[in-house]
Amino acid sequence: MEEYRNPFEYEAASKLTPHQLLEYYIEDFNYSRFVRSKRNVFLVGERGTGKTMALRYHSLPVYVLQQKKKDDELDLSIISVYVPCNTPLTHRREYELLDQLNASLSSEHFLVLSIMDRIIESLSEINEFLTSDDEDHLRGELSYLLNLEIPVNVPFFRALRLAFGKSSSDAQRALNTKTDAESSLRNLLSFTSGLLPLLTCLAHLPKLSNSHFSLMLDDVQYFNPYQIKAMNSWISYRDNSLFSFKVATTRVEYPTLETSSGGCILEGHDFTRLDMEQPYQNKTSAFAKMAREIISRRLATIAVGKTPEEYFPLSAEMAQDIENAEAQAREEADEKFPTGTTKQKDDYIYKYARAIYFRNRASKANLPPYSGFEVLVHMSTGVIRNLLDPCYYMYDAMYSQWHAESREGKPIFDSIPSSVQTQVILSRSTKKWELTKGELDKTIDDCSREDARRVYQLLDNLAILFRARLLSEISEPRAVSFTISNFTHDLQAKLEPVLTVARKAQLIYVYTSSGKDLGRREVYYMPNRMLWPVRGLDPIGQHARVSIRAEHLWNAADKNKKIPFNEKEEIDEPTLFDFT
Repeated sequence: MEEYRNPFEYEAASKLTPHQLLEYYIEDFNYSRFVRSKRNVFLVGERGTGKTMALRYHSLPVYVLQQKKKDDELDLSIISVYVPCNTPLTHRREYELLDQLNASLSSEHFLVLSIMDRIIESLSEINEFLTSDDEDHLRGELSYLLNLEIPVNVPFFRALRLAFGKSSSDAQRALNTKTDAESSLRNLLSFTSGLLPLLTCLAHLPKLSNSHFSLMLDDVQYFNPYQIKAMNSWISYRDNSLFSFKVATTRVEYPTLETSSGGCILEGHDFTRLDMEQPYQNKTSAFAKMAREIISRRLATIAVGKTPEEYFPLSAEMAQDIENAEAQAREEADEKFPTGTTKQKDDYIYKYARAIYFRNRASKANLPPYSGFEVLVHMSTGVIRNLLDPCYYMYDAMYSQWHAESREGKPIFDSIPSSVQTQVILSRSTKKWELTKGELDKTIDDCSREDARRVYQLLDNLAILFRARLLSEISEPRAVSFTISNFTHDLQAKLEPVLTVARKAQLIYVYTSSGKDLGRREVYYMPNRMLWPVRGLDPIGQHARVSIRAEHLWNAADKNKKIPFNEKEEIDEPTLFDFT
């Protein structure tokens, strides 16, 4: 039997092998030039936006493999060390039982040891890296500086990692037995007594004399408060010639910027922030181009010589109906703007053609045959994992069908029929609503049953509002994002916990953009577009936002009241967000 391989596998990047990373990763200069730089960088984005993939791709083991495949000489001017922080070591809660001094020092000790261990593990990937003289010098220097007993008669890198492990175990035993403060703190390592001496000793090696260590901390939202402050203190270190930090974190759980000494690190001064989330707006947007490259790369792994558009074709029925709707919209534009410019008429068609398609459907008709690569990209809501999820299940459905028909040979599918796409899209959309309605309090930390209910009722009423707008003769019928007006302090205190739960569950995403009053940044909210198909909405929304009063959002969430919608108040006039 042929080995099953789904090209759209979206396993967490931390579980991919270096070979798979090289096979799947799409180079993005905008991110790479920062990750491969000597500056401190925060990569911010919700789960599935590619933070881990970007960091791991630039890590030393993957780089070594990449250079071997190219038969190029290793350039060790930048040594990128990937440090996963969503680990049992990070999730330790013993610090809560300690006084502040012990809690702070022990928390930093465990974090420093995990980083040091990853540095040595990464360097061990380089063949013939150390001479016997180098090993002797390092063994002596590190034993002295770190006060470690490094085992002899064991390969050096392995011996050093064993010493780190013993240091961690000794500290844990001291905490467990509640020995006196002096003895328990004596051998704890800090940045200045552990990590910095290790990097300094490594920099004295001939092969690393001009190297810069880029320490890539992934998922720092899992750090405890003391580790966050310690990390920020390291980032505030003024000399970045030897090391820098690349920090990946979710937006909704963005860590405090406070340092251990009570100060703060500043964006633009101490670090650069990169937003990994990119709202999809049109076919030429940065995320649209990246999405196309990602799917093309995945298709290449199974030797399918098709473009993403060919592999995920739009339903012929839907394509014809939309073409008819565009023709109707063009006639309306000609009638409405007899002397109008081409842009003015194209803007009208962009706004109304797809809305006309949804309006012209019979009230008792089945849901639209959602399909096509463009729909898949829009439904991803700018998140790579959301893009791969339905593709994975579509390919899996084809594989199951292939087996059910007892076909022989290698299962290669030239395309995914639109009927299969529709079936999977509606199934995944239904699954998303099931999560929203019944599982949030079981899967999201600090989510009460009441807040889970409010999230569902809020999204349900937003779907009702957007459906009413889609079927109405208004200026921006396909808008599926919203801003909040009259957001008073009292309403914010009520509504923010609900929005936070929705964001943690990736049911709502938050972005900022230029507001209608020029120069002002505006926060807007975009529900996950995978919610819309089963509700008969258009995942391909338009670049517009609906302003909703905070009190109406709270009433929708808490009391399940419909969000008011007055068609007469919707004026058909150009806005700052109109585009072709």
